[in-house]
Amino acid sequence: MQFVVFWNINWLKERLRKEPLSGRETYLYTFCWLAFLTLGFFPENINDSFIHSGWLEVIELAIPAFAIFYAWLCNGGRKGEQFWTRLISIGWVVTMRTLVFSLPLFLVLSFAPMEQSEFIYETAATLVGLFIIWRLGRHIENLR
Repeated sequence: MQFVVFWNINWLKERLRKEPLSGRETYLYTFCWLAFLTLGFFPENINDSFIHSGWLEVIELAIPAFAIFYAWLCNGGRKGEQFWTRLISIGWVVTMRTLVFSLPLFLVLSFAPMEQSEFIYETAATLVGLFIIWRLGRHIENLR
């Protein structure tokens, strides 16, 4: 068994084609996801001057439900196999790869004018999240 794969999506997909992940491997991916998501619960320094209609929050709340449903469909729906294992393990690798490649984008966005920076940052983060979902679905679909 190889520890959690952080980069090599092809190795992981071949591994999933051969046999399901063990309980230990699934646990490791789940643990990494939960540790990563926990970082998002730390309080932010919020600029109260950021005013918008609230549609961005609605979209951000709908994205996880959409992502799980989209991945489920890409996995074959009711006829799919190993859905949660594939979602967690492939999602982890796709997210890590995308975050590395999107770092330059967020570095550039950090120089945006202060009055527009939060809206620009939130929009870019939402678009990156949608890209992650799309890639996740494509990789899961390739396993069918």
